[in-house]
Amino acid sequence: MKRLAIALVVAAIAAFVVVRLSVASRVRGEGSGGPAAPQETPQPREDAGEDDDASPAKVHFMRKFVAALTAPPENLMPSAAYAPLLKEGAPPIGCVDCHKSMDVEARLSTDPGADAAQPFRMRRNFMVPLMEKWVARLNKRHADRLRKEVTCADCHTIDPRDEGYRTTIAPLMGRFVGALTTPPQNANPAKAWKPLLRAPEAPSNPCAACHGDDREAPPASARTRLDRALMVRLMERWVHELNRRMKDRLVKAVGCIDCHEIDPRK
Repeated sequence: MKRLAIALVVAAIAAFVVVRLSVASRVRGEGSGGPAAPQETPQPREDAGEDDDASPAKVHFMRKFVAALTAPPENLMPSAAYAPLLKEGAPPIGCVDCHKSMDVEARLSTDPGADAAQPFRMRRNFMVPLMEKWVARLNKRHADRLRKEVTCADCHTIDPRDEGYRTTIAPLMGRFVGALTTPPQNANPAKAWKPLLRAPEAPSNPCAACHGDDREAPPASARTRLDRALMVRLMERWVHELNRRMKDRLVKAVGCIDCHEIDPRK
């Protein structure tokens, strides 16, 4: 009798546990018609990765990118054939058109300015993918406001993605830097040229002052002549950056006639 009583007690406890587990299972499944669904794996946002070290620079470039929809671009080699990209009367495109929950004022306040953003501008492997992404989003999301499908050529004289960009511009830069320490190789060299660096020896990596230590050397042979208007804009930009970034290493502030017998701008 004692063993029978113990067996009955054990059976009752087991039944009670089974019933409680069954009830708990039904409670978890209420409202879904079945067992509780597994927790959904969070999906990355479309703009994931934006908040990195380059984020403030991206704010600066985005402002320039959006401004170029209605006004001439301010890149290093702006297209001479630029025309406004928004349809006449179309609503302007702003930050919140793509970033719905953004605190626009707070975000724009992080713009570091052109000088601080310049190192990023000079990194082709940074700028090209960034602009490709922005142009693709612009064409996809705002085609109804655009005059045409936007391409790099709408804002750039030479497509930065093209290998010709490097084989055209880099040799010119190589000659420009070379003229700091050796007689210039332009079509109209200054007869009274003198070395422009305080130390006459050429720096081991002259490109690094603007482009960083990982910049590749210019190709040895390539097309090195552009139309006059583009050449003037390009050289004016380089002379400005040279005087700004390397003034402590220069004999004097550099001007066009230091390397050209006749000022090419005249």
